[in-house]
Amino acid sequence: MYRQHKYRRRWSPLWMGLFLVLALVVLSWVVMFLWNFAVQPLFGTPTMNMAQAAALLVLCRILFGRLGPPNHKGEHMRKRKAAWKEKWGKMSDEERAAFKARWKEKCGPRRETRSQDGDSA
Repeated sequence: MYRQHKYRRRWSPLWMGLFLVLALVVLSWVVMFLWNFAVQPLFGTPTMNMAQAAALLVLCRILFGRLGPPNHKGEHMRKRKAAWKEKWGKMSDEERAAFKARWKEKCGPRRETRSQDGDSA
């Protein structure tokens, strides 16, 4: 069994803040470089400084990104799958056959890709 180390280091708020500021500076520099290298010569726009690049990054995050924790779609799908397994387990054989018949009406019969021998068709 996994045992947590007694003297495990944790991120202090000071280090986390320093890391976030450093990440913002590096990402702003990348945006500034790409803007000044690609967009400025193509469209004749003025060059961008570091503060403008940071503002553009924040604006794009607000407009196109999420401002909360990441979306956990995998967890949602696991819960849906578990609910379906439970529902399927509670069905009688007749209910299962009726359910399968309804799906065959909606989607058509299932196409088999292999013959009886196991060779590809």
